[in-house]
Amino acid sequence: MMVFFDIDGTLLDHKSAEFSGVELFYQNYHNFFEIDFNEFYSIWCELAEKHFKRYLAKKCSFEEQRIERIKELYLIRNINLSNEEALKVFDYYLFNYESSWKPYDDVIPCLKKLSNLKMGVISNGDPGQQKLKLSKMGISRYFVDIIVAGEFHVAKPCTEIFKSACKRNGEEPEKCFYVGDAIETDIIPCEKIGMKGIWINRGNKTFPNKNIKSIFSLEELVNVLYEDMP
Repeated sequence: MMVFFDIDGTLLDHKSAEFSGVELFYQNYHNFFEIDFNEFYSIWCELAEKHFKRYLAKKCSFEEQRIERIKELYLIRNINLSNEEALKVFDYYLFNYESSWKPYDDVIPCLKKLSNLKMGVISNGDPGQQKLKLSKMGISRYFVDIIVAGEFHVAKPCTEIFKSACKRNGEEPEKCFYVGDAIETDIIPCEKIGMKGIWINRGNKTFPNKNIKSIFSLEELVNVLYEDMP
């Protein structure tokens, strides 16, 4: 058997890191944009999601999605940035975002408890950045394989990435678990190929499908895994 994990929102507190990065960016540039922080943060997140989806759909490179979101941001003030200017601006945000990377408090204790099991990662994103996140959090050593969508022609929620992860680790999907924070992207697709999805519901959200196994913290994961082990 094997236990796979998502990264952002499951192991790494991405939203807190993103918020810190945007907040520091805004403090430096707010006189230029002349809008309040809440509006700025909302626009930033919308553009980040829009262009990241384009990257996952193979419509642009990882660097191009960074460039395009900054260029679109500056169009608020009718400023047309060059690609080089946009990357320089993005790098200011990136430094602060990366400096704020940290695992949730329950991550390392959980991984230590499960260290006798075979574990891996299945994540959307750029391979370099996602592997750097694991390294900076000090948890890379717990995983025997790291599967990132940027290395494949597909991304979650496509089931092919889950199939590929199981196959290259010599595991049957029915004997594998996947822990993720997104129902539509993580849990539903992995279960379509027979994997056992475990939704980490950190925000205490409600979801009508009672058949989805959920936990509120990784502290609960050990017990849930041993309940479902063959």
